[in-house]
Amino acid sequence: MRARVRVRVRVWTQVLGSAAVTTAEQQGRSQAGPPSDSAADGARAAAPAAPDPGIGRAGAGRAGRAGRRVLDRARRHPVAVATVLAGALHVLWFFSFANSGGDLAAQDAWAEFVGRHPDSAYNLAWYGGMHPVSYSVVSPYLMHVLGVRTTMMVAGTVSAALLALVLTRCRGAVREPLWPALAGVYGLFCNALSGRVTFGLGVMFALGAVAAVFCWPRKWSRRRWAKAAVAAPLAGLATASSPVAGLFLGVVAAALFLTRRRPGAYALGLAPVAVVGLSAWLFPFSGTQPMRLGSAWLPFFFALLILFLVPKGWKTVRVASAVYALGTFVTWAVDSQVGSNVTRLVMLFGGAVLLAALPYRVPRTRPWYAVLLAFAGITVWITTNSVTDIIRTTPLAAWNRELAPLVDQLQKAGADRGRVEVVPASSHRESSAFPSYVNLARGWNRQADLERNPLFYDDTLTADTYRDWLDRWAVHYVVLPADKPDEGGRDEAKLVRESDLPYLQQVWGDANWQLFKVQDPTDLVAGPATVVRAGADQLVVNVRRAGRVLVRIPHSPWLGLVDGAGKPVEPPQETFASKARSGGEGGSTLPKEYANTAGCLFKAAPDASGDVWTELLAPGPGEYRVAAKYQLPRGTPCPEELVQPKLGTPVFPDPVRP
Repeated sequence: MRARVRVRVRVWTQVLGSAAVTTAEQQGRSQAGPPSDSAADGARAAAPAAPDPGIGRAGAGRAGRAGRRVLDRARRHPVAVATVLAGALHVLWFFSFANSGGDLAAQDAWAEFVGRHPDSAYNLAWYGGMHPVSYSVVSPYLMHVLGVRTTMMVAGTVSAALLALVLTRCRGAVREPLWPALAGVYGLFCNALSGRVTFGLGVMFALGAVAAVFCWPRKWSRRRWAKAAVAAPLAGLATASSPVAGLFLGVVAAALFLTRRRPGAYALGLAPVAVVGLSAWLFPFSGTQPMRLGSAWLPFFFALLILFLVPKGWKTVRVASAVYALGTFVTWAVDSQVGSNVTRLVMLFGGAVLLAALPYRVPRTRPWYAVLLAFAGITVWITTNSVTDIIRTTPLAAWNRELAPLVDQLQKAGADRGRVEVVPASSHRESSAFPSYVNLARGWNRQADLERNPLFYDDTLTADTYRDWLDRWAVHYVVLPADKPDEGGRDEAKLVRESDLPYLQQVWGDANWQLFKVQDPTDLVAGPATVVRAGADQLVVNVRRAGRVLVRIPHSPWLGLVDGAGKPVEPPQETFASKARSGGEGGSTLPKEYANTAGCLFKAAPDASGDVWTELLAPGPGEYRVAAKYQLPRGTPCPEELVQPKLGTPVFPDPVRP
């Protein structure tokens, strides 16, 4: 008995002595951060495994020894453990939780659009027209090739492996990388539960860029150009996949810059800025993402907790937390396209950072308990958010099983000659269910919806304003699903269902849908023309005589005219006589003359609602196809000399209702 006591005293003396040495090393650490890879690996190899006080006598048995062996192996291979567990959880997500609602509905719609129209730069099926690049440069095409859900599984699994690699192999690796790696796996799994495939893809590339900066092999440390050559393209791919992921790379880059690690900051920060600037210039988009105080205080609070709870030597982490907290406050105070998306960074990695800091606190002290409580708080938050997303976005079975009768009614009514308003469901399943058949007046992009349809959010929706909105977007039919409406459709659903609107006539309905026809609807075109067909990729117009035709499609520089085979037509060319005049001695003061043989498009003057539509200048009668092909120069623009009268002169007055 005394021998057992002496052995236990000796073991605990060794453990406490090792902890004391480690604490002394931590306090004497330079401001450069935690110890290096080799030092951390040596410390982990030399330190004995701490006994588990809960095992007791049973721990000496076979089961206890087997459990310790498994745990020891897992601690030695955190990257493999995180990868396998993340893969298993994402397979579970695929079979159990990957429904067709929420963000998955939007991603299904974009993947289907680029699959059917890979050369189209403008999607006419949502909000009158949206550039796919304004959503993501990369993800729609990759999701079409791999599948939306397969992309999520691959991105989530690879992200977990990269995060574990950063925790294990980077300079100053954490003492116990397994547990923070598993916390990161859970954060990525919760991201999958919320259906954020595009963001998950961006996170994968972003973690690759971070790993290139922080885990660069020491034998190549002098080849900084090689590090930048790897990190910068990955940072650009992250931003091209998800601008939100690129924004979070900006947080890391800012932290590196402020801690005077400039090469890494430039490698991570310059490419995202270039991608965002170039895409915004070539594919303009405006809108705002709401962020209420209830959505802002949690990420702000947890960012501050991380700032004060992690070791003081973790300068990069602490500065990044401060930058993120400040960015969260600015995002809440100033309306922008980021909005509530800013919460995702701490939701993904906050738990991992806190568990990484836990071994640096003395057990059962106030700082140790504070770290544990903060970790528990983040875990409860992301779990609750994910469960809420699943409940809110799960669509009714009717979206998959009972949609055919409604589509049949819309096709019989010729609804593809105008737009269709489907009152948004909480699942947003309408955004992917209908674009194959008709163009929607709305879709699933909160920024665009708030920008173009504010009456559904600012309490100005009435019977009169709703009629004006239907005319504005040339809506011919309204569909009211039985599904629970989204916050942007609650007032609309109540108005359509209960108000007996005189300009809406119900023409069909069953237990799942109600179909209303708009009386005396506004056409998609105004002038000597009629719509033949309005598809997601092009609008076909029959023009009766030469002249100007107003097309109610938000103007884009990519819009142009194509022939029956889908090939872009030649824009108006300057005549030989005009070139001869301008090339003569002294030039010519006469305006240039152009031969407009196939038609051209130009930006219309803003109307009374501030909308900037597109106008077609038709040289004669015939069929014209308005589309948006990827080409340079963009579109089929009209020379200014052909646009008569001058821009700003109203030609097509707004319809007047009695």
